[in-house]
Amino acid sequence: MRKLFLLVTIAALALMSFAIVGAQGEFEGQTVVVVTQTGRSIGGPVEDYAPEWEAMTGADVQLQQFAFGELFEKMIASFETGSIDYDVMIFPADWAGDFMAPGYLEPISDELLATLEPDDIIPLYADRITAWGDQVYALPYDGDSHMMYYRKDLVNPESPYADEFMAEYGYPLDEPQTWDQYFDIATFFNGREVETAGEVFPISGVAEAQRRNAQSYWVYLSHAAGYAKTPGNPCFFFSCEDMTPEVNNPGFVRALEDYIALRDLGPEEMINWDVADTRVQFPAGCCVFNIDWGDVGPISYNPDASVIVGQTGFAPLPGASEYWDSQAGEWVTPEDGINRAPFIAFGGWIIGVAANSDVKEAALDFAAFMARPELVRELATIPDTGINPSRFSQLDTEDVSLWVESGFDEEGAVDYLSAILEGINHPNTVLDIRIRGSAEYLSILDTEIARALVGEISAQEALDNVAAQWDEVTDRLGRDAQLEQYRSAVGYMGE
Repeated sequence: MRKLFLLVTIAALALMSFAIVGAQGEFEGQTVVVVTQTGRSIGGPVEDYAPEWEAMTGADVQLQQFAFGELFEKMIASFETGSIDYDVMIFPADWAGDFMAPGYLEPISDELLATLEPDDIIPLYADRITAWGDQVYALPYDGDSHMMYYRKDLVNPESPYADEFMAEYGYPLDEPQTWDQYFDIATFFNGREVETAGEVFPISGVAEAQRRNAQSYWVYLSHAAGYAKTPGNPCFFFSCEDMTPEVNNPGFVRALEDYIALRDLGPEEMINWDVADTRVQFPAGCCVFNIDWGDVGPISYNPDASVIVGQTGFAPLPGASEYWDSQAGEWVTPEDGINRAPFIAFGGWIIGVAANSDVKEAALDFAAFMARPELVRELATIPDTGINPSRFSQLDTEDVSLWVESGFDEEGAVDYLSAILEGINHPNTVLDIRIRGSAEYLSILDTEIARALVGEISAQEALDNVAAQWDEVTDRLGRDAQLEQYRSAVGYMGE
């Protein structure tokens, strides 16, 4: 039944798409080269829908894909050498400083934006993600923030394990509010034999990506946010006074120590898992918890991929029971006992067009075709597309028919959307690095985290190394310019 719904949806979208694309045969004989990451996630929709656009416009679409760890270098090399190997780039929003600031991308006109129902786009994604300064350079495609997934059939006050947990830990077994509770529950279940889909087998506490060069450092940063984000201070990665890195302060170190300790609460092979692996393993019932973007929601309701359909709980990231105040230089205990700091990890995949493209009009037309509202609304509900909600119409908890029609039950749809909304609307939300050199800064972090995970160096040593190398990058790119960009990116208004 689900497959039939998806086929009907694709057919309907094909009809609606005529309102956005150019005239029949307008780009006859032109070839638009699109580049993005390897795999079905993000690139898959291009493969699926490009033939429709080709048939309508007469143009051809050539999709080139690279592993995530290679993607930035491929794109930036094309820009810097002037070769312009790609016309349309589908890329992470935090690379804006390297792509938009130098003028490598074509500005997006108000006329084009007007075709995409701009008032429906959540301001976080419309204003902070696709623009540089006052100029929009990309089209919104995907809205990303991290959230927590958990086995709600196991973790709830009525669970068969509730009494035993209460006796051991002294508080009810329920959705964890802090990282301490997250660790307690993961420890309690790790290695325990539980029933999953009618079978009894041992389960692990967590499924978290830890593989190097595969986006796992964003999972670490989701742990760090609660420990190191001071409420009321928008500056997180760097000091807004002088760009001194904060990444080796006690809050970040505590988070990395936690992240290292999780190796013993997940399957032995978890250290080699990337995000795609956890999206297979968690719905297969391997673990109690998973930290990821919104993709796991639709996957967990896909009976072809999930044995826990209807048994997944959705929640914002846990907070920390104390946080490091970098300005005061001390640990602080929040009045309510929780410093919640949701992390807008990555920010989302966005679509830009090379300013020097030889087929610029066709490229802009194809970009708009892929970013059209009716398509992205549906893609967010389909497993494995890599597209997550970025529009008000996708996140309406009063009308969840879009999600119920895609396979969710009503309770799960409301739970899922509420978790996303709580994260992106929280006043202490942490935005990802979005300045020139962001890919280099994060690559350095990724490398040193990997060394700490295998025990080569301690958490403190790893993050001290990161801080020293970040300072070198900042100095090379220009400390004053980087500081100005960082202040603007986080909305720092000064004292």
